Amino acid sequence: MFQSKDNRHVTRNVDSTVPKKMQLFLWELIDDQVKKGNEMDYFQKFEFRVINEGQEIIHSQERPKWNSKIELPILNENCLSKTIWVIDDIEYQTMLFPKDY
Repeated sequence: MFQSKDNRHVTRNVDSTVPKKMQLFLWELIDDQVKKGNEMDYFQKFEFRVINEGQEIIHSQERPKWNSKIELPILNENCLSKTIWVIDDIEYQTMLFPKDY
């Protein structure tokens, strides 16, 4: 999963809500796992939380079970408190909010 960087898409809701730099950062997190040779599930989950130091992102997948926590020093007014899914259906990779599914 996530071997190709070609057909990557984001929903309108994600595109209008999540800064482009953050979207690219999420794709990079996935690409880094692929480069490391980690087995990737078709379903990647990113949970955004506001913390005192800025933005916390929990990146996880179900099979094999895996998660990683990232903390970014971002001003709280620019932080997100949302969940984003990235799904690879072989033909396309799509970044979306759960409500867009």
